[in-house]
Amino acid sequence: MQNNKLKQGLALMVFLGTVPACLPAVRADIGTLSVSVYEPGSDTLLPCRAWVNIGSERIFSPITESCTPYSKDRSFSCDGDFIIQVPSGKAIVHIERGKEYRPVDKEVIVEENQTTKVDITLKRWVNMCKEGWYSSDMHCHFGLDSLKVLKQLALADDVSLEPILTLWNHQRGKTSDETWPDWPTGPDVYADATHVVTLRNQEIERIGGEAFESTGALLMFGLTKPVKMPLQNNRYPCDAVLAQIAKKTSPECVIDTDKPIWGENVVGAALGLFDSVQVCHNHYHRESTLSSGRLGWGMAAVDIEEGQESLVQDELFHHTNLAYYRFLNCGFKLAVTGGSAMGVMPVPLGYNRTYAKLDGPLTEANYLRAIRAGRTFATSGPMLILTANGLDSGAEIRYSTGKSKPILIRAEVRSIQPLDSLELISPQHRLATGVAGACNAKVIKKVSLKNRSPSPVLKESVVLAFRPQRSGWVAARAIFTGPDGHLRQAHTSPVYITVDGKPTASKTDARYMTHWIDRLLQVTEKPGRYRSDMERAEVRAVFKKARQKYEGIALKAEEFWPD
Repeated sequence: MQNNKLKQGLALMVFLGTVPACLPAVRADIGTLSVSVYEPGSDTLLPCRAWVNIGSERIFSPITESCTPYSKDRSFSCDGDFIIQVPSGKAIVHIERGKEYRPVDKEVIVEENQTTKVDITLKRWVNMCKEGWYSSDMHCHFGLDSLKVLKQLALADDVSLEPILTLWNHQRGKTSDETWPDWPTGPDVYADATHVVTLRNQEIERIGGEAFESTGALLMFGLTKPVKMPLQNNRYPCDAVLAQIAKKTSPECVIDTDKPIWGENVVGAALGLFDSVQVCHNHYHRESTLSSGRLGWGMAAVDIEEGQESLVQDELFHHTNLAYYRFLNCGFKLAVTGGSAMGVMPVPLGYNRTYAKLDGPLTEANYLRAIRAGRTFATSGPMLILTANGLDSGAEIRYSTGKSKPILIRAEVRSIQPLDSLELISPQHRLATGVAGACNAKVIKKVSLKNRSPSPVLKESVVLAFRPQRSGWVAARAIFTGPDGHLRQAHTSPVYITVDGKPTASKTDARYMTHWIDRLLQVTEKPGRYRSDMERAEVRAVFKKARQKYEGIALKAEEFWPD
């Protein structure tokens, strides 16, 4: 009877032209799959993400009410079991749970008018929580109106901290005070001991237009009160002022750049307002890369200086990293993070994610504290750990040339997918004269992994006895090629090194930043960008203050590190 009703309903939708895109073409031979998912040796259902492939069709609308379909990714999350109706014949049931479980594709035969029961076991290949590392997705727009959905997502995609962006511009047509969370349970909601949803988070995004015209996408986490949002489409006040308000009212909050190449990030970094930078960000998707070629959306473009034309291939990837390295070379301490923008982009929660090493149990405060301390890595796949003399990323090491022993740098990667390389990177190298010179970032040690296959896990490490010649930093990255042929990565936050008590400073990168700000100042003169000359003058004053910071950094570089 239920199957007949399904056929009748599908026939009616075809007549009306309303068949959902996720359903296969109408067929008479319909069967039912009843799927349950467990961990090995457990009879407790395991929340997960799933879909079913029938030939070239992908079906993701189960009839189980507790499931949550996400059409952009053509998948659904569930509490560990689901019932779904599909055409009879051979089907592939796909089950996954974040980065730390091996995904399963199980072939089953679906009988017409019958229910086929399927039990699937998901096995862990790594348990990062047991090593003190907890995951998060620092960019989520999905499920805001349902605590049940938010908790399910955290469990199904195995994201330890899910900081939902409760406020995002004027997406609800209400003021920030009207939409700020007032849940009976408080701002933090635990799905279990290792999965928590937080609600005191906000994004103010003003993007689009020609190069340098976007202010950016300001992500703020752990706010005690919201930041008043500018009027719709207004570029005033600038992002730096909004960040200053957040830091004043919520001193323990974390402010993230979303991407390092938004127009006004150069200002916020100079004024010490950012805590982290997303290097694994929401333009990296399962099957494709958004804006993998020429940059757009008002991002800072490639024509700040000459010699950038060669970066057209994987330009987004290279400029994401290069901009981040320039900030580090100017002496700013910025942790790496990852975020996916589920709800906007066609990726599940945690496709791009952050791992942070916590002191103590999983809480919002401990997690944000770890980000501010730089004990993080960001990843679209592999697990990557960096240490220096046994200290975690984010550590600061003082080194004396001619007196200190070499710093023992170690990076370890683990992956269940093929990788291209494991690399240590630093901004310094030695010139032909033997003098310590600086570059944006140089691979100081590399292990090629192109001919290595996970069997079942690819494990590799690189060790370097490092004798730095000037103050700077060292980080690690593991690079791999995505399904679309474009680059992806895991990337650690740096270890910071002070040599002979001198500051980290690069004249080249500081001058690059002043040119960047000069382009922003040109943009401020565009008619209609601000409502009044007073607004324009206030923004320009903030930009010029940031420019003075970079001029000071360039002078320090000339004083302490003449190349």
